[in-house]
Amino acid sequence: MIPFLAAAVLLCMGTCNAFTFSTQKPLSTTRRTCKSHPYPSTALHSSEPSSDIINESIWDILPPKRIEGNSLQTWSFPSGTTRRIQVSLQCLGGRPIEASVELWQSPSYTPTKFTVECEDGSENIVHSIIELPVGRAVTLAVYNTEGQEFPLEASVMDASHVPSASTSFTGLVPQYIEGNGAVKSYNFPENVESVEVLLRTTTRNMKAYIEILHGPNDDNEIVEVETDNANVHPFYTIIQTPGGCNTLRIVNEDTLEFPLEVFVRPFDYEVGEEGKPEFNYGGPYF
Repeated sequence: MIPFLAAAVLLCMGTCNAFTFSTQKPLSTTRRTCKSHPYPSTALHSSEPSSDIINESIWDILPPKRIEGNSLQTWSFPSGTTRRIQVSLQCLGGRPIEASVELWQSPSYTPTKFTVECEDGSENIVHSIIELPVGRAVTLAVYNTEGQEFPLEASVMDASHVPSASTSFTGLVPQYIEGNGAVKSYNFPENVESVEVLLRTTTRNMKAYIEILHGPNDDNEIVEVETDNANVHPFYTIIQTPGGCNTLRIVNEDTLEFPLEVFVRPFDYEVGEEGKPEFNYGGPYF
């Protein structure tokens, strides 16, 4: 009887050891930006730290101007020495943004413009860089096309002291999107908080459609941009991607003979022990 009990005790001890789980050290996360965490040199990633093109603290430097719904606010740059400007839009309280931003070079000439729509103007804050023509006096106009109950806040700052957006992508091979409605999509994991997008052409005009999708038919932000020469006026913007996995879609709405060059990479993200976040080009398609 005693040998039988000893065997039973040894069997139970072995079974317990077999099902003992080891504890793992929790993953520590650190917020990084592409400025401090370089990517491999590919068409989608940067091999060198990105320049501080966008100043996300613009609200502290320049108090924003409140633009009521169905109202227009302008900023003049008469000297012709300003090379580029930063335009930032937000709407506190979780209200939507629907606005049109235009660059006026004369009373009848608008070389570049873009419209933006987003569901939550406090979460999907808009930051863009507009390149200005050399030696030309221009006026920037921001028109709040929403109703009077949805005001927005806008800040416009001279960004001539920072390099052009194209400079930060120097040495990278862009992806090309042919015209006639061709589409490219980019999928980002939940640890990517925002992405930077640069669209340009080689002295050609450009008409593009950008949207960030959080699920099927759930577009959190839509940007439509038009310019008569996307080499002189390339479009650079930071698009927020909070709240889980997101898909960025870019559509070339111009005709087939007007392709555009695209650069996309994460701007603000969190990394853990595994390093930089992984993202891919292509499906799944939302």
